[in-house]
Order: sequence, then C-alpha cells, then structure tokens
Amino acid sequence: MTSERSLFDAYREWRRLAKACQKAISRRNWAFLSECQNAIKKLQPSITAITQQVRDQWKRSQVDHTAKENQLRTTILELMALLESNKKLLQAARAVAISKREELEITGRRLKRIQGSYSLAQPSAWTSLS
Repeated sequence: MTSERSLFDAYREWRRLAKACQKAISRRNWAFLSECQNAIKKLQPSITAITQQVRDQWKRSQVDHTAKENQLRTTILELMALLESNKKLLQAARAVAISKREELEITGRRLKRIQGSYSLAQPSAWTSLS
C-alpha cells in the first residue's frame, strides 16, 4: 500500500469516527462519544507523520503536486466541516442539559418551600401527665 493511499485511508477513518461522534451526540451516548474521540486522538499522530512522507514523495515524483495538495486540502476541509457540525451539535446538547438542570434546581427550591410550609410543628416535650 502506498503512503498516499494510507493517508487517505486514515482520513476516511477519521471521517467515519467523526460521523460516529455525530450519532453519539444525537443519542446522548457520552461513553461512546468518548471512545470515538480517543480513537481520533490515537489516529492523529500517524496522519501527521504520513502526511509529511506523502508530501516528500509528491515532491520527488512527477505527479502534479498542486493537484495532489488540492485533493488533500479538499479532504481536510470536508473533515473540518463535519467537526464543526459536531461541535454545534454538542453545544446544543449542552445548552439543553444546562436548561434542564436549571429547571430541576428551580423545582427543587419550590419543593423545599412547599415542604417547609406543610411540615408538622415540633411535638411537645410533654407527651403525657404522670
């Protein structure tokens, strides 16, 4: 397998993982999201190394260097758009969670007030006469 093919395969894997992140966010599956993000983190160093190898190969060979760089740039831009979409989904999910937490805090305070108004008075120390 050529380095160029390895590079584009790695970017396809990153795209697959980014789409899996999208599903995890939509389903609020935070454990799976974390797994996907960890897999992406492990993939990134190899992409960096392979990218440099591929660029060196392009410079040494007779390929259209500009066309290859444009192909790589297009791949990266598509991935960046997907990552930005995931970021927006995550921000929206976070906003919903914060809103629900605030609602629950308000409800908790109301329940404490109601509970306080219905609590029984302290029982008398004298419960019987001897």
